[in-house]
Amino acid sequence: MRPGSRKSKQGVVTTRKGRCFLLTLFCLVFLVMTFIVQGQDYGLVEEVGLGRIDWSNGLIQVVGYGAPPKGASGPQARLMARGAAKADAYRNAAEVLNGVRVNSETYVRNYVMQSDEIRVVVEGFVRGARIIKVNQQWDGMIELTIELPLGGQAGLAALLNRPEITESFSPMSPAFYDYPEAGVTTAYTGVIIDARNLGIKPALYPQIFDYEGNLLYASTMVNLARPGFTTIVAYARSLELARKLPRLGTNPLVLTADSPVPASGEGQTDLVLGVEATKEFRRLNPEVIRDGAVVFIID
Repeated sequence: MRPGSRKSKQGVVTTRKGRCFLLTLFCLVFLVMTFIVQGQDYGLVEEVGLGRIDWSNGLIQVVGYGAPPKGASGPQARLMARGAAKADAYRNAAEVLNGVRVNSETYVRNYVMQSDEIRVVVEGFVRGARIIKVNQQWDGMIELTIELPLGGQAGLAALLNRPEITESFSPMSPAFYDYPEAGVTTAYTGVIIDARNLGIKPALYPQIFDYEGNLLYASTMVNLARPGFTTIVAYARSLELARKLPRLGTNPLVLTADSPVPASGEGQTDLVLGVEATKEFRRLNPEVIRDGAVVFIID
């Protein structure tokens, strides 16, 4: 054996270990950064009780917890805990739904209190929730997360817009809007309205008015049955986040709201556009309106 060969081999091993450590560290950092980027929210999430309302992506997620009964063990205990967690998630979802803002004057709870028929419809909606996550904790407790859509044909927005409900209780203004004549529309694929510093709250059925009080945008103008439809309006915290929302397409128009519509309820949800913004809005392609390609930036 040559002198120093043992030392050289040890140096090589040490170097390899160092490289493996650095490679492992790099992979961990990459995974963390990927998780952070993928986990970034496009805009606005509102916490209500044990649930969260994602106003950007049109989803409600609610958590429920269930414990196995004393004396139960094995698969049976897990099954019973899961059933308890599911029932708890349903109860929590009902509370979260009651806190969903419909417009500046109304919450879903106002619909539910209106009649037993509406209450049964909402309860059926809750029981149609999709289970998206089930976690078992060390003590046997089950944490179960369910998801409900705000938009789409099976979503809350369409549910509360059904004739049997709106005939007896409709918070929305009648729709009238003169679509632009052929040849005068713009090539914008959506519209972003900056409503920061106006105290606007997210809602299912927000409206937009011009400076004279004429209605420019409401749920009655949107095709709620369109495949892929989420909500009447999506919400974001910044212009950068708003631009990332798929509903806007590649070329959204950016406008600034003039003021909120005064409301006697717990939050203002409707906007007023000034003279120039109204002119730009009226030149939008009718498909922008019908597809609900509208985003509000709020605080």
